[in-house]
Amino acid sequence: MIEEIAVQAPPHPETGTGSETDADPAARRKASRLLWGYLKPVRALLGGLLVLELFAHGATLVQPLVARWVMEHLEEGSQALIWPVLMLAGIALVGMVLSWVCTFLLGRTGMRIVRDMRRRLTRRVLCGTVAAVERRPVGDFLSRVGSDTTLLQETVGGAVINAAAAPVAVLGAIVLMGTIDLGMLGLVVGLFAVTTFAEKFALRRVGEAVEQEQAKVASMTSALQRVLIAFRTVKASGTERAEEHRIGSEADAAYRAGVRSVRAEAWVEVIAGASVDLTFLIVLAVGATRVADGTLGVGDLVAFLLYLMYLHEPVEEVFHAASEIAEGLAAVRRVEAVRDLPAERPRPALTASVRIPDGPPEVRCEGVWFGYRDQPVLRDVGFVAPVGLTVLVGTSGAGKTTLLSLMERFADVDKGRVLLNGVDVRELDRAELRHRMAYVQQEAPLLGETVREAALYGTEGAEAGLRDALASVALTSWVDSLPEGLDTRVGERGVAISGGQRQRLAVARALLRGADVLLLDEATSQLDAISERVLLDSLAHQARDRIVLAVTHRLSVAAEADRLVLLEDGQVRAVGRHEDLLRSDPVYRELVDAPGTRANGERPPR
Repeated sequence: MIEEIAVQAPPHPETGTGSETDADPAARRKASRLLWGYLKPVRALLGGLLVLELFAHGATLVQPLVARWVMEHLEEGSQALIWPVLMLAGIALVGMVLSWVCTFLLGRTGMRIVRDMRRRLTRRVLCGTVAAVERRPVGDFLSRVGSDTTLLQETVGGAVINAAAAPVAVLGAIVLMGTIDLGMLGLVVGLFAVTTFAEKFALRRVGEAVEQEQAKVASMTSALQRVLIAFRTVKASGTERAEEHRIGSEADAAYRAGVRSVRAEAWVEVIAGASVDLTFLIVLAVGATRVADGTLGVGDLVAFLLYLMYLHEPVEEVFHAASEIAEGLAAVRRVEAVRDLPAERPRPALTASVRIPDGPPEVRCEGVWFGYRDQPVLRDVGFVAPVGLTVLVGTSGAGKTTLLSLMERFADVDKGRVLLNGVDVRELDRAELRHRMAYVQQEAPLLGETVREAALYGTEGAEAGLRDALASVALTSWVDSLPEGLDTRVGERGVAISGGQRQRLAVARALLRGADVLLLDEATSQLDAISERVLLDSLAHQARDRIVLAVTHRLSVAAEADRLVLLEDGQVRAVGRHEDLLRSDPVYRELVDAPGTRANGERPPR
């Protein structure tokens, strides 16, 4: 039973639909500031790499001057060309070494930034509130932490440095070209200005298309992830083709957005190439005319054309860097949506230094209200759960699972208090609170690759008691029958074992935590009568010195309870033992007589 808590969160814009795409200049400026903030830990390193990159460009800028010197020596009839040639080779070698060093260090720096970003995003998700995380598709988180951060790697792994170094290199080349011939330089600058306007429009289209593409990929990932979680249901329902069509539609949408992105990037490449190649042809024609009429030397024309050819690379770097930064800014906006998740924090007015008093544990609800807007789920709920087995019963939607969630502080009450040993749980540090409580949710998911890892998850130093915990839930024989015993792999989400075994293993994990309070949400729903009997006996033993608070629809469990709390429409209708409520409360009798209960609430045979 997955109850109300997952649907309490307020509506939010659908993720993965492209709705986050925002071409507003203010949004782009904000994304730019955020991107600059990502670079803060490595700004000094990036500054050093920028200097190296400028030296590499400087080495290349010297080569046309040396080439002109060679041409002038040839015109003068000099035969001593060995030193100019060696100088050209040396300069080229220095430029190549510097370029390699910069490329490697930039790539490594980009990977480091993205690694740190992924760690921060993962921490943010894990520290987020249950409501905020559960209302987003899992595939959307995977897309943002995975592919979106990869886009950031490409941005910070070279685009930022190129965006800073390439314009300086272009300016240096233009200045040196001006020392050769100002007229042809004016022609070059005019042609570049025309292409810059076209490039600005194309880059805007790139950013918009990339963000849409990433959103569609997130939708596709979410759809596939949903199918894989319920894979057996899909097979049993014969809906493979329908799901294939649905996921294929998302893939088609991602493809169309990707095509728009590639088309815009292709225009950027064409504009970048045209800005140099077309300019080269025009300058060659004009320069050849000038050489023919004697107003320009051959060496000057060669040097000017070499500078123009050199401009091809830094100009392309400028355009490419601008394109990657546009993609990176699109990724920044999607990544920030994860960074903005509300985190679990103590209330500012309360202190985390409060400790739980010693003594027999007790859970108490006092006037608890909880809900969303005008839809209350719990209304003035009050009861006490002392040491022993307390069972919450009621129809689906009565608020049973929500109560467990409030005790674990997956959410906080709107009004009233939930107390542990007389202390409001909101005053307690969450880590200490959850150390005192062990929670088993209905689906009983297992985390870990083997039986041993799944049973010991979150139970440091408890391996010595593993066998006893497994015996208490009647799993010893099953574990001994496995091919590799405790080291047998259980499969992702524990699908390699049955639902009943998974539930019992989850209960064993909870017992190993040694908590004061065991919170069990339908922990026996998939057990047969014999396994349930063993588990109930174990829980009865555990309830001698701790609180076992269980949600159930199985009246065989309710019959064993020291105390029953009957919930109806979010309120406590009655509290008592099974026999008392069976005699006095018609709603409880109706639950007992409902189809699916065992022997009309009679205790199962021992």
